[in-house]
Amino acid sequence: MMVEFTNQQTQFRPMRNFIGFCILLFCILSCSPKQSSTTTSKFTVSKVYDDYDQLASRLTARPSDETVYVVNFWATWCTQCRKEIPEMVRLDEKYRNNKNVKVLFVNLDEPSRQRMVPSFLRKYEISGEVVALTDPDQEKWIEAIDKNWNGSLPGTLFFKGNQHKKFYGYPLTYSELERNIGFMKNKR
Repeated sequence: MMVEFTNQQTQFRPMRNFIGFCILLFCILSCSPKQSSTTTSKFTVSKVYDDYDQLASRLTARPSDETVYVVNFWATWCTQCRKEIPEMVRLDEKYRNNKNVKVLFVNLDEPSRQRMVPSFLRKYEISGEVVALTDPDQEKWIEAIDKNWNGSLPGTLFFKGNQHKKFYGYPLTYSELERNIGFMKNKR
C-alpha cells in the first residue's frame, strides 16, 4: 500500500509544478508597476465623442482667449489626409509647448473602424492630442463646424477668441498652416 501512495504522489507532481508556476506568475504580474490611469500614452485617442455637442465646447474659445487653435479633421481611409498628416505633425511638434498655439487632431472614422486608429497614429507618429468624433449625424456637425464645408477631408479649423475663425476643406501645406497661425495671432 505504501508503494501505491508514492506512485500517486509521483503522478501528481507535474500538476503541482504547473499550479506552483501559475501562482508564481500571478504574483510576479500583480506586483509589477502599473501605469496611472491619468497618464496619456503616445499614439492613442484620448477621448471618443459619440455626440458632436460633447466636442463643440472644444471648438470655441472665450472672447479674451489669445490662444490660436488648430483643429484638424481626418480619417484613416482618407488619402489626402495621409498626405497632410506629416505637415500637421510637424506643426504640432513645433508648438507643443507653446501656450499660444494648440493643435487638436479629430479622427472621424466610424466606430467600426476605430480599432485601426492606434496603428495609424503610430505609423504617422501622431503623438499630440487626438480625439475621435463618431456622431453619425454628419449633416449637423459639418454645418456647425463651417456652414460652407461639404464634408471633404481633410478639414482644418483655425480659431482665436470667439470672433476669428477660418476653415479649409482641403489639405494644407506646412507654409499655409504657419501663415494661418500668423494671421490669427495678429487678429485682435
